[in-house]
Amino acid sequence: MTMNFGRTARIISVTSGKGGVGKTSVAVNLAVALSKIGRRVLLADCDFGMANAAMLLGQNPPVTIDDVLDGRLSVDEVVSEGPDGLMLLPGGSGTGNMPEYGTAARQRLAESLRPFGRMTDYFMVDTPTGASSATLETVSAADMVMLVLSDEPTAFMDAYATIKLLTLEHGCSHFCVVANMVESEAAGRQLFARFNDVVSRFLPSELTFLGGIPMDRHMRDAVLRKRCCADAYPHSPAAMAIARIATRVSDLSISISPGGHRFLGQELPHVLR
Repeated sequence: MTMNFGRTARIISVTSGKGGVGKTSVAVNLAVALSKIGRRVLLADCDFGMANAAMLLGQNPPVTIDDVLDGRLSVDEVVSEGPDGLMLLPGGSGTGNMPEYGTAARQRLAESLRPFGRMTDYFMVDTPTGASSATLETVSAADMVMLVLSDEPTAFMDAYATIKLLTLEHGCSHFCVVANMVESEAAGRQLFARFNDVVSRFLPSELTFLGGIPMDRHMRDAVLRKRCCADAYPHSPAAMAIARIATRVSDLSISISPGGHRFLGQELPHVLR
């Protein structure tokens, strides 16, 4: 039989090929947008060493996910509340150092997260940037991998490299793509079409386009106000694009994958008897 704990939450890992493409901003704003349409969301900032999701929400939490991984606190003692009922599991101090957490630490996080897997609709996981094995394991151990893409040439190629590693070395076969900081929805579709053409020629991967987010000064203005754009400027072009993407995500049929037991620990391996 398969042991499980009635998980309802779908785990969405948000990744990018390189820094500077707005990965964390997309994760935070999308989590808030999903909360605004009535979805129960836990945003987990797992960008260890460069965590800043809390900053984008105007928070300066005294405790973080590091306290859970180190065994000092449980998740429910660390989670804080964001806009529209969003739950935030804040990341570390943003020192730039990527700590290494072993199996025991990840198991502690898994056990502490398990109740939230029954009371939420989505775990939105902001993952580290880069191609280390730990990062790719974090990204791949999800029900859905969301790639944030930009049209900057090095970002484009690094995004392809990330897809290649996740496909060939970690067994991922489907990715959802958000085109960020584009001129328009049409420009986002064109960027996705170019990226999809490259991926489909060389990799056994399937891509789904979720939408484009335009360049918008309101995104920067929201950061200066220590709020996210979806909350501070809900009628801005970027926020409205993010709202459309949130609706598309909500409408997707996302299957619960067995990958959850590797990172967030929401399932145990099969038990034969």
